[in-house]
Amino acid sequence: MTTSANWKQRPAGANWGDFGPDDQLGRLNLIDATARVRAAREIQQGLSFSLSLPLDVPRQPVLNPRRAGPVIRPSMKNGIPIFNFPLGTDTPGATDVVSDDVVTMSPQYSTQWDALGHVCSCFDAQGSGTAAPVGYNGFRVVSHQHAVTNNFNGAAALSIDPMAQHGIQGRGVLIDLRHHFGDQARLVSFADIEAVMKADRIELLKGDIVCFHTGLADIALNLNAEADHEILKTSCCALDGNDPKLLEWITQSQVSALAADNHAVEKRNYTLEKGQGPLLPLHEHCLVKLGMPLGELWHLSILAKWLREHQRHAFFLTAPPIYLRGMVGAPVNPVATV
Repeated sequence: MTTSANWKQRPAGANWGDFGPDDQLGRLNLIDATARVRAAREIQQGLSFSLSLPLDVPRQPVLNPRRAGPVIRPSMKNGIPIFNFPLGTDTPGATDVVSDDVVTMSPQYSTQWDALGHVCSCFDAQGSGTAAPVGYNGFRVVSHQHAVTNNFNGAAALSIDPMAQHGIQGRGVLIDLRHHFGDQARLVSFADIEAVMKADRIELLKGDIVCFHTGLADIALNLNAEADHEILKTSCCALDGNDPKLLEWITQSQVSALAADNHAVEKRNYTLEKGQGPLLPLHEHCLVKLGMPLGELWHLSILAKWLREHQRHAFFLTAPPIYLRGMVGAPVNPVATV
C-alpha cells in the first residue's frame, strides 16, 4: 500500500492532507462529538424510518450489468441443506430445529455506501509526468493485477473499514427534488438545488449528510419482478456532475457525505465533451478529491412525505455500513429518527 505521505501534488480543489497525511475518513471527520450532539437535537417525536430498500430491489439487474442481486440458499452439512433441519437427526431426542442460510450478492446492488476506494482517478501525484491510479489523500487501492489472482482480499486502502469503524451518525438533511420536479428524467444543476433549498427554507450545517429524494427507489420498489424495469434508466432526477457550480457548492458547503435514492447520485457520462476527464465527475470530486462517501438507492420517499407534512427537513441519521474488511462498497440500513 502506498501511503498518502508520498504524494507531492494534489488535484486542484482537493483537500488531501487537511485531515492528516494518513487519513482515510475524509469529510466524515466533520462528524465529531459536537456534530453528533447537535444532530441528536433533531429527535423531537422519537419516530424512526428505515431508509433501506429490500436488498433484492431492483428485482431485475438493469441499472448496472456487472452487479447481481442476492441469491439465498441454505447452508450445507455433509450434503444436507440445513434449513428447517431437526437436530434430532444427529442427536436422538433433541427437539431443536435449525435453519442457516448463505447469501451471494454484489454489495453495491441495492441500498449502499460507496467507499472512497470505489472510484479513483489517473493523476500524477508524484509529479513525475506519469499519471497513475490514485484515490483520496494519495492512497492507492489494490492493483488490477493483484485483483485477478486467487489471493484477492479486497482493497488495501480506502475500503469500507474506516467508515464502519467511525459509525456514521449525524444530522441528515433531505432535499426533496421529487416534490419540485416530479418523476421525469432531469439533470439537476446547482441553480435547481439552490432554488429548492430557498423554497423549502433548508439550512445546511457543517458535517451534515445531504439526502436527495428523487423517487427512483420508490418506483423500483413498486415494480414487480415481471415488469419492464427499463423505466428505471429514464426516470427521475440525477445531479449534473458536469456543472462546475454544483461541484463548487459541494466543496464550500462542508457537508460530510451525499446520498440519494437514485442509482448513482449523478447522471453518468457515456461520452466525453473534451479529450480527457471523468465519466463520473461528481464521484471523482467527492470520493477522490474531498473524501466524501456517496450513498445510493436509499429509500427516502416515506421520510420525505413525513418531513414535508411536518414542515421539517432535518433528522438524526444512523447509517454505518456493513463491516466486511476490504470492500469498496457495502450495504447499509440507514435509520432516520425525527
